[in-house]
Amino acid sequence: MSENRIRYILVHSNYTLIQELLKNMFTMYRTSWVVDTIHLPSEIVIRINANKKYDVVLIDTSYKHFVHYIPYLENIETMKCQIIFLTDENIGELHYYTSNILNCKVINKDMTIEQLVHIIEGDSIEIVDTRRVGGLNMLEKSVLMELAKGHSIDYLCNSQKFTNIEIEQSIRHINAYFGTSHYLEAVYKAYTEKLI
Repeated sequence: MSENRIRYILVHSNYTLIQELLKNMFTMYRTSWVVDTIHLPSEIVIRINANKKYDVVLIDTSYKHFVHYIPYLENIETMKCQIIFLTDENIGELHYYTSNILNCKVINKDMTIEQLVHIIEGDSIEIVDTRRVGGLNMLEKSVLMELAKGHSIDYLCNSQKFTNIEIEQSIRHINAYFGTSHYLEAVYKAYTEKLI
């Protein structure tokens, strides 16, 4: 029955294309939802406190842009709506800053719009990590092991163990597999998951 419930959603992103895409997708999945968009982080606090009508504020951000929200976190705590930070990198860092804010969630962008709609509706869903399908091949595991030893990409290229193309393709697939934007994050995830 939550499909027919009217929800007021405020979407913020630095990218107009993302804002419009989310707005269109939300209203396509849930015709009863009313979706507004804004551009500046400071507007979130002003708009919500003035209107007090939003059920959910969805903030599309990256870690480097998240620092702009830190001064507003104290105000976000007092808001009566759910705040969702949608990010693709350094999700742990964002959790660190928001973990004590009860009305705040940090989720990864790597999900379907349907999964995001269910999260907004408060449904408990299992998010399947599709990046992990297939695993790493032997070459990618070897490159990952070399990187885990602390070797740089330049070192690997000069070592003549791998070609530059093999290294580039392996790192791209390793990052995709772990859902990271940098190979050092992938190495960290591999360690924490005891894969290396």
